[in-house]
Formats: sequence, C-alpha cells, structure tokens
Amino acid sequence: MPAEAMDIDQMETPLTAEQIKAQANQEYKVGNYTGAVDLYSQSIKLEPSNATYYGNRSAALMMIKKYSEASKDCQTAVRLDPGFVKGYLRGAKCQLQLGNVSESIRLYTKTLELEPNNAQAVKESAQVAYVQSQIEQVQQYMNNKQFGLGANAVDRLLGLVEIQPKKWLIWKGECLIGKKDFSGASSVAMDLLRQDSQNSDAIYLRAQVLYSQGENVKAITHCSEALRCDPDCTKARVLMKKAKSLEAQKSAGNDAFKAGKLQEAYDLYTSALALDPENEGTNSKLFSNRATVLAKLSRYEEAVKDCDSSLALDPSFTKVLRKRAECQLKLEQYEDAVRDLKSALEQDKTNRDIRRELQAAELELKKSLRKDYYKVLGVSKDAGESEIKKAYRRQALIYHPDKNDGDAAAEAKFKDIGEAYGVLSDPTKKHRYDSGMDIEGGGMGGGMDDFGGGDVNSMFYQMFMNQQGGMGGGSPFGGGGFGGGSPFGGGGNPFGGHGHSHGHSQGGRGHSFHFE
Repeated sequence: MPAEAMDIDQMETPLTAEQIKAQANQEYKVGNYTGAVDLYSQSIKLEPSNATYYGNRSAALMMIKKYSEASKDCQTAVRLDPGFVKGYLRGAKCQLQLGNVSESIRLYTKTLELEPNNAQAVKESAQVAYVQSQIEQVQQYMNNKQFGLGANAVDRLLGLVEIQPKKWLIWKGECLIGKKDFSGASSVAMDLLRQDSQNSDAIYLRAQVLYSQGENVKAITHCSEALRCDPDCTKARVLMKKAKSLEAQKSAGNDAFKAGKLQEAYDLYTSALALDPENEGTNSKLFSNRATVLAKLSRYEEAVKDCDSSLALDPSFTKVLRKRAECQLKLEQYEDAVRDLKSALEQDKTNRDIRRELQAAELELKKSLRKDYYKVLGVSKDAGESEIKKAYRRQALIYHPDKNDGDAAAEAKFKDIGEAYGVLSDPTKKHRYDSGMDIEGGGMGGGMDDFGGGDVNSMFYQMFMNQQGGMGGGSPFGGGGFGGGSPFGGGGNPFGGHGHSHGHSQGGRGHSFHFE
C-alpha cells in the first residue's frame, strides 16, 4: 500500500537533546535569547545530568539579565562537572551582578586554580577586587556616619554593574536616612517593595524612614510585617521595641497634659527625650510638646529654648515657629516674634490664623517702639482703673519733685508718670493707646499734648496751688478739694490725710507737700 507506506515514512523522529541544543545555539547566535532558553530547557529535560546544557542555558539567561536563575544553572553545572571552567566564570559574573562580591571572588579564584593563565578570569577578578575595595569604602563611610559620602560611594558602586543589587540599594537607603533625605530613602524602599513586596530588608528600610520621621505607630506596623516575612529579622525586632517605648512615653505625656498634670507631663516628655537622642523626628515633637507645657507654666524663656531645640531638628515645623512667637510676645521680644511668624507664613501661605497672629505681633512691635505707660506705672497691661490709680499714687509719691529737689532724673520720671496716668485713666485715650493708634492725633510718643499742652510739672503745681480754690474733677489728684476721681482719695488732703499742710516754696516752684 504506497499511501500507507508514505505515511510511515513521513512520521517525524523525535529530536535528540544534542540536536535541540544545536537549535538553541542558533537562536542564541541571532539574539533570540528567550527562545534559546526554552530550547536549552528541552535539552536539559531529556538529559538532566549534562553540565553543558546548564552552562549554555546560564549564558542565555545572563543575556536577558536573569542573573539569579543563571547563577543556579552555573551551580548545577559545576556540581555535575567540577572541572567545568565556564561554569565557574559565568557563576562569578552572576554573583557580582547580584552584589555577592565575596562569592564572586571565590569563584574566580577557583577558575584560576583550574586554569592559572585564563586571561578572562585574571581581568575580571581584578575588576571584582576593585568593587570589593569600593564596598569597604562604603562601609567605612557608614561606620563613621559620613552618610553623604556613603551615598555617593554607593552610586559609584551601582554604576559598575548592569543591574542594581538589592543589598546595595538598601545601603543607599540607609545612607539617605543618615543624611536626613527621608524622601529619597522612602523612594528606594518603595522601589524595592514594588519588585518584591515580601522583601524584609526593604520593609525594614521603610520602617527606619518612618521611625526617623517620628511616625512610631507606622514604624511598629512595618517592623511587624518585616518579622512576618522573616522571623529572624532581628534588627526589625530591636527597632520595634524602641518605637513602642518612645510612643508609650510620649502618649503618657500627652495624657498627663490633657489631664492638666503639667509637671507630670513635663517629666514624661523629658524622660522620653532621653530614650533615643538620635531620633530627630520624635524628639522634635517631644521638644515641641514640652515647650507647650512650659508655656502653660509661664516659663516662657525655657519654652523658647525647647522651641529652638525642636526647630534645630526640624526647621519646617510651622507649629513650633508659632509657639515660639507666642512665647516671645510674652517676653516682649516683638521683633523675634514677627520674624518667626513671617517664616511660618512663608511655609504656609494660605493660613489665615498665622496671618492674624502676624498682624497682632506687628502691632505689638509698633506699640513697643513708643513709651510704655504700663511700665512707667509698674502695672500689667490688663490692669484695671483702681490698680492704675493706686500705681499712680505710689509712683507720684516716690518721684514728686519736692521730694527729689534738683534730681533731673526724678523730675523726668515724674513727668512720665503724669503722662502715663493722663492716658491710662482716660477710657478713650486708653483704648486708642492699647489699639496702637495715635492719641488725639498727637502720635505714639505720648507727649503732653495729651493733656492739652504745657509743661507737666507746671500743670501739677498749679493744680496744687489752686487746691483751696476748689478745682473741679479732672485733676488726676482730685479728692475733696479737687473733686471726685482722685487716685489718692481722702478728704481735703490729696494724699489721704485729714488736714492740709501747704505753702509756697522759697524757690517759687509751687505748692509744697509734706510726706507723712
């Protein structure tokens, strides 16, 4: 039967492993490395103990940068044939690309033991020795905390290989954390996690970033995940313990503050600051919190120092700039307060609260440049009418010219006291003064135009001399003979006595008083 015989003749004979390898070699030559890998795999399936097939497949895998798989094929090849030089050479290359430099050096050493004059091995082993010296340089920089130099050295290392070894990228991330480039370090960690979400080293790197930024709760979560992926990740366990301790102490301080236990909160924050002096992210927040406590305790100078410490660790901490400005206003450091609030507004240009605070601080600065009538009388800015009158009486008794004859400084002080009382005892003028406005158009200096002009001493002396004439209200001395509203009160005596002792001084300076 010709047809039947023809069918038998046309039946395909299965290719041998060697024939398939020949086809794979052709695909390799034309650059179809993926096709070559598939064909070499078929040869291996037919003859799994042939070292050459594994060696050839490793070469094709290296061309498509699958160094981890290629390395495994090299290991199998030299195990099947301990004298397979190409297996050692290719394995050494793969280990370098994977960042395992010590193993790469071992494999080149083995190659040279088998073929001492192998030119390729001599050349490449020298290159690997240089890479090893660069790694040692990176480690030295990191040990010396020269993180900027370390990051640059890692970049040079990465330029020596075709792919970026994960181990080296972790080093770069750690250097970036050391130089406070948390954004860069986070990018490194996230790139690694996109390649392998179960990479415990990358998860730990991300935890380090979060911890350094003061995000302790998130850092704890990442440490826990790293330990889930690798229960032997000791460094993650250590970091998690530190983060938990810091967060617990900080939270206890916050709770004490909310409960109004200010000294307890201060002590807790202080203890937390001692736990990890290198954790700048958390410590910046702790200094800020402690500054808030100190401000509540009216310990403004100490609060400013804590704000300084917080900002030294985190210059972009807008909240602390505002807190420091608040304390500086209490300390009457108006220029510093304005400067801080301007910086805060620069960082948060749309924040209306900061803008209002800045306007208020600028007003206080403007007011500080004029004569401070509250200081002149020795009262606080929230002093009431009665306190202002008492202060005036006390200061006038001390600096009255008749008691300080010939003392120009006392005379000037007495004049200031009169000016101050003239403004602060008048509700309208006081309001304008407190608001930073001019007083009756007389400017911020508070001259005697506030009293209608004239020399203050002459005005007061004339009032004293006319006491018996029964001047009406309006004299700052008031009282019986002067009318109501005297800050001195009392009957006819403006100083509260029951009689008058008056007469003209020989110098013609006006009415004289005798102090009891």
